[in-house]
Amino acid sequence: MAMRISDIAPLISAAAFLISAVWLLVKLRQMQRDRFVAVTNTLFQIWQSPEFMKAQLWVIHELKAGSWDEFLAQHAGKDGEAALLRVGGFYNRVGTLVNSGFVDGRFILRTIGSTAGQVWHKIQPLMADARAKTPGLFVDFERLILHCDACVSTKTETR
Repeated sequence: MAMRISDIAPLISAAAFLISAVWLLVKLRQMQRDRFVAVTNTLFQIWQSPEFMKAQLWVIHELKAGSWDEFLAQHAGKDGEAALLRVGGFYNRVGTLVNSGFVDGRFILRTIGSTAGQVWHKIQPLMADARAKTPGLFVDFERLILHCDACVSTKTETR
């Protein structure tokens, strides 16, 4: 019994479709890995930069304000406000990326999670007052901390 080309054409088409689908999945995974590496490398470069580290260490070790109004009275328009906005803004952006699923938080937080927790611990008392004046301030940062075990368990004593 001889097979005609029309008899095996659907089988060939199905095989071609399956091979194309597998190839596409492999390429999409590669793109996802490439995006993750590019984004996390950029975040890590910012996090390691001298300007960012100086600002972050100021927030962790030198910020003493107990309320947003006290903070503004001491630091508005000065290096302290710039440090808080730089560091809080960075972690808020990381929170946006993690919370929206663009970056897997389990991996990026292995590197920056501990200091993110320390920063949040310092600025959390200011947030209720700050958000009364600026709703949404560092909301994604807070969401990042809420689901980060390493961040939540990291609370350093202030000097």
